[in-house]
Amino acid sequence: MKKSIVLIIAMVVLSIQQANAEVPIRIDSEGSTQLLVSGDIIVWVDMLGVLGDIYAYNMSTDMEIPICVMPGNQRNPSISGDIVVWQDTRNDNLDVYGYNLSTSTEFPICTNTGKQMHPRVSGNVVVWVDERNGNKDVYGYDLNTSVQSGICADLSHQLGLQISGNYVVWYDARNGNNDIFGYDLSTGTEFPICTKTGNQMYPSVSGDVVVWMDSRNGNTDIYGYNLTTNTEFSICTDIAEQSSHMINGDVVVWMDSRNGNKDVYGYNLNTGIQFAICTDPGDQESPSVSGNYVVWNDNRTGLYVKDI
Repeated sequence: MKKSIVLIIAMVVLSIQQANAEVPIRIDSEGSTQLLVSGDIIVWVDMLGVLGDIYAYNMSTDMEIPICVMPGNQRNPSISGDIVVWQDTRNDNLDVYGYNLSTSTEFPICTNTGKQMHPRVSGNVVVWVDERNGNKDVYGYDLNTSVQSGICADLSHQLGLQISGNYVVWYDARNGNNDIFGYDLSTGTEFPICTKTGNQMYPSVSGDVVVWMDSRNGNTDIYGYNLTTNTEFSICTDIAEQSSHMINGDVVVWMDSRNGNKDVYGYNLNTGIQFAICTDPGDQESPSVSGNYVVWNDNRTGLYVKDI
């Protein structure tokens, strides 16, 4: 990334704080993808070259950080605190690597001969989808102890992996349709979260709340489940399609087609209130939320952010 782009990001962040409004981010509408925001850090995949590289930007210091620009294709980053993880093809298959932002140190997490992909990190635990057994299973790695372990090796494929604290969630079709399952790292126990009719897919978890996309009503809606109270609840069941959802803290965001195009909506779990985040006539897709900030891909200029 060029320094001028970084300076534009800094100006955008300042304007968000001053205006408390929706603002375009000019990282690069053509070459940047898989944007994530966590605290003061923005992480993305830079596709300006032939293959993907991982970059980060610290909003508090106005500094860009090249996380990984090694040969091969680096994709699917995830960030928690000072740790960034991603999938990497430098060894001619898919492996998982990590980077410590506080020490500027890269390290391998799993370079097994099978394919390791779609890593996610929360605290000191990294999880990923692993094909070493011939199907897609869930494995994990403790950054403190350097111990790797299997989490789920059911014969069906485990997909849509996410983690928050002690909870790992995914969906699989062991029952004939796609259902949501979870695993408690503190007890070593797997448990079903939603096995209703229709397909339940792409879970997202934050704290003790899991949300997912659900087709039980004939279209895709957003449902949630509280792991502490064992209570399921609906978040949005509008007759239009809801998808590309994410939860962080008390806020759930998703992509919604109720207005004839793709817009971004949100829901506050504390108040039970649903609200529009962006309903511009163009398409808004793939929203992500961290704290008060929501970011999304927008066909107006590429990437937008809003302080909600």
